[in-house]
Amino acid sequence: MDTAERLAARLDDLASSLARSGAPPAEAQRLLESASLATLQAVSLDLLTASRQLSREPNAHEHKAPVPSSAPAPAPARLAA
Repeated sequence: MDTAERLAARLDDLASSLARSGAPPAEAQRLLESASLATLQAVSLDLLTASRQLSREPNAHEHKAPVPSSAPAPAPARLAA
């Protein structure tokens, strides 16, 4: 499981926890939006770091280093009102 998948799973866990907690919908939405933005930034940083690392390696074209998926992070789950 790569970074994006782990973080997406954590977002799903947060959405489930908020739904079970009975948190006010507006507060739950705000928390999920903040967590989603942080997740997006973390995945972007991970991709940027991996890309820079590959470009600095003298024989990068010969290495079979894994490159993180550039697929967008899944949207957070919507809570029922």
